[in-house]
Amino acid sequence: MAGLKIHTAQTDSAITLAELKAYLKVDSSDDDVVLNIIKQTVDSWAKEYTHRTLCTTTYQLFIDDLSDSNVPLREGMYDGIDLVYNKRPILLPFSPVASITHAKYYSDDDTATTWSTSNYRLDNASVPSRFTLQTGKTYPTGLRPVNGFEIQYVAGYGDNTAVPMQIKQACLVYGSYLFENRGDNEKSVKAPYSATALLQPFVVTQLSTNPYKTNKTYRYGVIG
Repeated sequence: MAGLKIHTAQTDSAITLAELKAYLKVDSSDDDVVLNIIKQTVDSWAKEYTHRTLCTTTYQLFIDDLSDSNVPLREGMYDGIDLVYNKRPILLPFSPVASITHAKYYSDDDTATTWSTSNYRLDNASVPSRFTLQTGKTYPTGLRPVNGFEIQYVAGYGDNTAVPMQIKQACLVYGSYLFENRGDNEKSVKAPYSATALLQPFVVTQLSTNPYKTNKTYRYGVIG
């Protein structure tokens, strides 16, 4: 099992208040409180819908047992069971990943040891990004039974100016819909198709990383 924590939250959103007001053609500041809430809401929605980080955020991924990491998805056919389990990459949730801050492992007495960067590398060409071993390296052993291995990493496109325009437009479309239908409890708050269609090319999906398990839901670096 594994768990994900936000170490340093984002300070930007996919869209700014000024961008949302310009899209809505709102000149006054009377609705700024409501618009700021909508801005944050659509930012969270876009992140959860795509399984991506939009603006710079630092995460901590904790893993209980490294032998429970993923069987890598390869092209072609599998022939028998992949016995090299200690070579499995660890998937890093919420791409794109910019850098790995550190990797640490914890003993039974909760002593933390920083793992040398010579042991691993970041594969951020893949989506989701992967924490992979260098040639000839193996994962540390003798870990505590819970949260024994930690990967801290920085993810996101950067500030709001670096967020892809399609994602920004989707947030503006959904934000406009929420603003225009505010207070109407009988109307659905589900995002309109015009917004979700813009996000579709960015959705991180995974068919399977483990052919021996039936649960194919991508969660926090480990398939469970």
